[in-house]
Amino acid sequence: MSASPHTRLQPFSLFLTAAGCAAASALDPLLGLSDGQPPVLQLAPGVLFACVLMFGYLHAVPALLVAVVAAVLQGVAPLPALLQAGLDALLVCLAVQALRTFPLQPFPRMRADHYGWFIAAALAVSVGSGAADAWTPSAPFYVSDWTLHAAGRFAGTLLMVQLVAGWTGHLNWRGLPGDLGQALPWLLLTLLMTAEPFLRVLDGPEPWMLLLPAVLVWSAIQLKVRWMSLLLVLMHATALYGTQARLGPFGNEAPLAALMLLQAFIVTFSIAPYALAITLNERAAASRRARIREAQLLDLFDGSIQGILIHREFKPLYANRRAAELLGFPSVADLMAQRSLASMVVADDMPVIASDSNRRLLAAGRVLPMQADVLRADGERRTLDSVIRQVQWDGANAIQATFIDVTDDLRARREQRGRLERQEKQLSAIMRLGVDQALSAGEDGALATVTEVVAGALSLPRVSVWRLEPEQGRLRCLDLYDARRQEVAGGHAAGDQIDPEDFPHYLALMRSGRALAVADARSDVQAHEFRRGYLDSHGVTAMLDAPVFLDGRLAGVICLEHTEGRREWLHDEQRFAGELATLIGRYLVALERRRARAAQARLSAILDATPDYVSTVDTDLRITYLNLAARRTVGLAGTTLLPDLLVGDLYPPEAYSHYLKVELPAVLRDGIWVGETALRTPDGGSTPMSAVRVAHRDADGQVQYISSVLRDISGIKRTELALREANETLELRVEERTAELARANERLKDLDRLKSMFIASMSHELRTPLNSIIGFTGVVLAGMAGELNTRQHDQLTRVYGSARHLLALITDVIDISKIEAGFIDVFEERFEVASVIDEAVQSVAQAAREKDLFIQVHQPPGLLVQADRRRLLQCILNFMSNAVKYTVEGTITVEASVRGSWLDISVEDTGIGMDEAGLARLFQPFERIDSQLRVKTPGTGLGLYLTRKIATELLAGSVDVRSTEGVGSRFTLSVPREGSGRAAEGVRP
Repeated sequence: MSASPHTRLQPFSLFLTAAGCAAASALDPLLGLSDGQPPVLQLAPGVLFACVLMFGYLHAVPALLVAVVAAVLQGVAPLPALLQAGLDALLVCLAVQALRTFPLQPFPRMRADHYGWFIAAALAVSVGSGAADAWTPSAPFYVSDWTLHAAGRFAGTLLMVQLVAGWTGHLNWRGLPGDLGQALPWLLLTLLMTAEPFLRVLDGPEPWMLLLPAVLVWSAIQLKVRWMSLLLVLMHATALYGTQARLGPFGNEAPLAALMLLQAFIVTFSIAPYALAITLNERAAASRRARIREAQLLDLFDGSIQGILIHREFKPLYANRRAAELLGFPSVADLMAQRSLASMVVADDMPVIASDSNRRLLAAGRVLPMQADVLRADGERRTLDSVIRQVQWDGANAIQATFIDVTDDLRARREQRGRLERQEKQLSAIMRLGVDQALSAGEDGALATVTEVVAGALSLPRVSVWRLEPEQGRLRCLDLYDARRQEVAGGHAAGDQIDPEDFPHYLALMRSGRALAVADARSDVQAHEFRRGYLDSHGVTAMLDAPVFLDGRLAGVICLEHTEGRREWLHDEQRFAGELATLIGRYLVALERRRARAAQARLSAILDATPDYVSTVDTDLRITYLNLAARRTVGLAGTTLLPDLLVGDLYPPEAYSHYLKVELPAVLRDGIWVGETALRTPDGGSTPMSAVRVAHRDADGQVQYISSVLRDISGIKRTELALREANETLELRVEERTAELARANERLKDLDRLKSMFIASMSHELRTPLNSIIGFTGVVLAGMAGELNTRQHDQLTRVYGSARHLLALITDVIDISKIEAGFIDVFEERFEVASVIDEAVQSVAQAAREKDLFIQVHQPPGLLVQADRRRLLQCILNFMSNAVKYTVEGTITVEASVRGSWLDISVEDTGIGMDEAGLARLFQPFERIDSQLRVKTPGTGLGLYLTRKIATELLAGSVDVRSTEGVGSRFTLSVPREGSGRAAEGVRP
């Protein structure tokens, strides 16, 4: 630690004290008038007094040592010399302590009111030390000697202390040359006046002796104290030199008389001029300070921040500059030129100001505070806060008003009050949300409380919270509160999504961690991405969005939106938005934690539901988790594991040894091990298990735990044993079984042929009575057998429809049976495709008109095909019949096209369509697609099955279908254009 400058300079100052005392001690013997007499003045005691008084008690030590050495060199014994020097130092220290204790402003500062204390202390020290100097053990004590020694010490102390006090302390060394130029004439004049009587420069010293005091007084008036102290030293040195040379007024006197006169001269002319100089300098300084203070006070009064106005019945008598400024006048003269200022006071405040009660209080000497609105000279209305009192001005009563403009202060107070109210609402909202249990727990509906509370705290119509979902790459609204839509779900909504690619600059700003504070969203460039629909659709005019971060990544945004014009977002509101973002971040953490716990619970439930043994083991081979099946396997009750359950407790000795030697090294090395092991059972036995062990590592690659999935393979082991036994007789049993299957297959073929022949032969027997029923029912319905009433007509209509439906069913079944039995014939001919399509359209036209369906046909003209016309018509008719049945409204489109050597005929509808499950069952016999039209629409479920059979087995073609649920279906029949032989071109679909 470095020493302070004062500490570093102290040894040097002590050395200077010692040097000064040594020089004074060497000089003192030279200041006498004759041998055997004490010196006229002793400088060494004065240097000691000055150094201790001005610089501290420590300086008495080097002075004491110098005094002892000087006395010993002059022949004094060491002990008396030490006692004498010690007495001098003690007396000086006591005097200095007194001077630093009793005056009102202690030393070392030399002032006129302290100078008397100093003279008394110096005189006391001089008298005490002079007595010691005058006393010798072997000689009588003379008062005259005592007086001479005391006077010499006193004179030396006066000169040295005055000189040191004047030339130490805070000196402006740069200003000394200027001071010297002013002081030098007076120094020379005074020294000339001193030299004349003491050095006989001119004859007749008496007149000059009378002028010397006058010159000293004038010098004391003109010179500063430090120059006066130097002048006194030079003047007394001149007087001493002249007296020693037997010149001057004391040169002709006896040595003792000359000594006493010279000492009296030095003492007198040391005290009186110096005291006068101190007094005059202090008074001059005080006068200068008073003038400066008066000017400062006047300037302060005129430059006061308060307006000061003295008036009588509102006629101005006095005003400072500030009053003119506050009242809107260019200058004080313009204000004083007004005859009355009453018109400047707002009419509502004038009755209060000029009320009788206020006049009485002012007359009683009361000081009244008052606030009033005034109309300034420039027309601006301002609020002035004033203090008025009654004063005397030019011998009559007047009113003094001291006032300030508090308009801005009142506005600031209102703004501060508003800010405090806002901050109180914000703090209340933060405190309420901070203790919300649902929010802390991450519950799904907690954000509704956040958005509603924030909207109330900031008086906002819209507040929303959005979550950035990086997997989907979208911003999803977790909760939106719109106070304008309270009637719908209390103003809350969720689920809206925003594509971040539409807002790249906005997302970049959010990821940078800065909030988006836009006072005018329609003109601010920061919100330009929202002008493409968002602002107009929601009526947003100002927005404040703060990013929500999780683990240093952008996780969401909280949006505060204003809808009523421009809004400047204040600093406290932006800080509040940041605090809300932090709160939302904690909520998202809690939400993820809750979902993780739920997922963990679901995983535990899944693992408990599985029959497999599942466990986890830490690196110390302690069991940390066992699912329900594992606990049951090893015979543990309850859900809590034993605290010190180890792997070795669950395996037989051989299996545990294999675990340590083979399984554990392999899983630590490769990360996975698959094999077989055994578990210990509660009864002491073992159960064979298949095992999969996986090592789970942290980000640094260190294994954290090992999971194991084991499955009981005791049944598999038994099966393997049975298989081994069965393999020995497998070949014989296969041969026997193959023979049985061949015989059964032949019987099935015979039965199938018989079935098909039976159905084919029964076609005439089944259809003949049905045709009779249909024919006679048609005759009766036509009225040929007489008129029918409504009920009879309805019943017969049902019989007619059911009979035709049954006939169609029998026909389809017979066709299918014939196709499967190979009894159906194919009659190919060349015909025009348009005729077949038109015939099919005409067949369903009536049904289509009843449902207001429109049928479109697109086909190339003159298109011919070689095929079985009846079977092709049957396929197309089935497609169109289904299209009419399962289309509620819209259009049915029939399209024919050529693809190489293939003919494609498509029927497309705008009906109910089918899902994937319906398409999988579409061409199965007796299968109908589930829909709302199934009950209303008749059918057997054989149409499409028969159509596919005809297309593939009779027409050598194929059927393709495409369907969309709720949109419609498209069925396409593809047949070769040149008959049922293999197509020459193209690829069969």
